[in-house]
Amino acid sequence: MNWLKLIRGFLILTISFFLLNHAYSQETNYKNNYIGVLPSVLIEPYDSIKAVEINVFPFVYEYKFNPELGLQVRPIVNYRFFKNKSGISQTGGTILLNRYFHSLFGQDSWLTPQIAVFYTYSYNQLDKIQTMTLGVEPGVLMKISNSFSLSLNVQPGINYYPDAYSKAFVNSKNGLKSHFGIIFHFGYSF
Repeated sequence: MNWLKLIRGFLILTISFFLLNHAYSQETNYKNNYIGVLPSVLIEPYDSIKAVEINVFPFVYEYKFNPELGLQVRPIVNYRFFKNKSGISQTGGTILLNRYFHSLFGQDSWLTPQIAVFYTYSYNQLDKIQTMTLGVEPGVLMKISNSFSLSLNVQPGINYYPDAYSKAFVNSKNGLKSHFGIIFHFGYSF
C-alpha cells in the first residue's frame, strides 16, 4: 500500500465530515465540552514477551463545534506490567474528528450512531519503537442522563512504523501492519 494514497484517503474522509456537517441555529440542550475516562488495556500483536499495558492517564476531552461534529483528544501514558521490564512504555496521543448522526433515531433518543477518523502517534520507550496509526472509529453514543454518556466503538485502521528500527522490530519491510481496537469511555458533558 502506498503511504501517499493512505494520506490522501484520510484527507478525503476528513473533508467529507465537514461537508456533511450542517448548522443548528437554536439547540437548547447542546453542550460544547465533554470530559471522560477511557480505560485502556493494550496487548501488542508484535510483543514477544506477552506483557500487558494499561493507560495510567485515561483521560478524554472533546470540543463539540455543534451537535453533529466534535474534535476529541486522548493522551496515551501506558504502564507495562512484566516481571523483568515493568515501567512507563508507550507515550503519545490520539486525535479524532467525530461525526454524530442524531437524526437517525431523533434528537431526543438515548442512542446516537457516530463515526470518527483518527490519528495516533505513540513512542514505546521500553522497546524504542514509533507507531503512527490512521483509521476510522464507528460506534454508538449512549445517553445516560442530560450530562452523562457512554461511548462504545471499534477501531479498524493501519499502523505505520516510520523508521528502520521500528520496521525491523515488528518484522515489516514496508512498515505497515493492520490495527484493530475496541474503545469505550464514560464521561460528562458541560
